[in-house]
Amino acid sequence: MADVSYADAGSASWPRMPIPREAVLCTALATVAASLLVWLAPPSGDLAAHEYQRSLFLGHGFALWDNFWYAGRYAFVGYSVLYYPLAALLGIRLLAVVTIAIAAGAFAVLLEREWGSASRWAVRAFAVVWSGVLITGEYPFALGITLALLALLAFRAGRRWLGAGFIVEVDAVAPPGADLEARLLAVPGVTAVHRTGDRYRLNATRDVRPDAARAVVAADGALSRLSVDAPSLEAIYTRYFQRKDPSEGVRNAA
Repeated sequence: MADVSYADAGSASWPRMPIPREAVLCTALATVAASLLVWLAPPSGDLAAHEYQRSLFLGHGFALWDNFWYAGRYAFVGYSVLYYPLAALLGIRLLAVVTIAIAAGAFAVLLEREWGSASRWAVRAFAVVWSGVLITGEYPFALGITLALLALLAFRAGRRWLGAGFIVEVDAVAPPGADLEARLLAVPGVTAVHRTGDRYRLNATRDVRPDAARAVVAADGALSRLSVDAPSLEAIYTRYFQRKDPSEGVRNAA
């Protein structure tokens, strides 16, 4: 956990880092590879099924049951309730290219910010190889992977729809009666405040260091330290797939 000054607090947050150039390159690689596959390669084995599902949605919307598929079946539950509305809007081939390109870019951003230049060839390989999923026609699956990668990006950036995110520690002394704990709890994004002496530990959905510092100043307090922890990809995996302590593997985001 690293100490930062109030002046640095607003600029050190992970979400404000620029998009790595490697992510732009990987997005371009994936776009080219996916375009070649969907428009020049032979049609995949499942393309006819997706064309039928798309036409069913265009003609009947979210039909619950389809009598014209073998002996009948539930129309979209077995495939995807998200993919076919998007396919109806963009077309199957264009949606496939967009899906692969976004996945490649998101994967590159995640790895670049987690492991830096060491991930360069891994993300480039993913950008090219992941396009191969289009050969089998697993378009809804590819969309699901893209949404999962975007969810990881959102989680890592502090856009917390999934669980606990940032832990901010504030070391400050406030005058008697200032009720600094209540002021910190009132900061937007703070979900809990735990006080130990002059140290306040904030659970938050985002990096609240700038607002926390302003709350201390507004209470006529003396701020001596601000620090932040944000979950790493390892910690996210540990929490949601292995059901271990979510604080394990937490890496400094400052």
